[in-house]
Amino acid sequence: MKTWISTIVAALIVGAFVFFAIRGNSSANGHSHEHGPDTHTHEQGGHSHSHGGDGHSHPTPDGRPAYTYLAMNGDFQMNPNDSLTQNDPRNPSRLVLETSEEAGSLTRMAFYSHNDMEQKLAECGYEFIGSRPDPYYYPQKSKTSIWDVFRKVEDFEGDCASYQYVISRSPHGDPVHMHLRYGDDVEALLALSQAEGDQQFNPWWATYCDIDRTTSCD
Repeated sequence: MKTWISTIVAALIVGAFVFFAIRGNSSANGHSHEHGPDTHTHEQGGHSHSHGGDGHSHPTPDGRPAYTYLAMNGDFQMNPNDSLTQNDPRNPSRLVLETSEEAGSLTRMAFYSHNDMEQKLAECGYEFIGSRPDPYYYPQKSKTSIWDVFRKVEDFEGDCASYQYVISRSPHGDPVHMHLRYGDDVEALLALSQAEGDQQFNPWWATYCDIDRTTSCD
């Protein structure tokens, strides 16, 4: 009787040992899954996804650098009843902005003649390259006076030579409006905020409203 009981106990001990050995080996070689506050990761060639303050950042599967983008969309006209905007010949009469929903997309910007809202001068493709504080207003006068900076990377239509860089106080406020400057030197465009008022419409603060608006938006 005792021999039979001893045999059963021994078998149970061996079985338990084998079970834990197999479980431990499975854990060591299996797939682990963890969550952090800003990322979602899977070991063994998994996927990571994070959101940055300037847009969306998605590391590519082959390890190439992430891209940054800013979506800009809308059909805008010069601010009605704003003589500084309406009379400055640098200002396009109309701006058409389009960014697709695909992350990393270029922003297409179409610029129309100052005197003709139907005459398109150029349509160009831009990448968002960062944001810069306005040298006059930020931070003492306004902590939200930030320019978004775009660099031209593609010519779609017309002559894009004059629009190498675009800086924009992107659509904001209620009613929605925006400010825009363009040229070939970002530092020079920013410096215009500190220019003395003159007959050349400086400082350059072109204001744009929704295309259907009939009253001032600023």
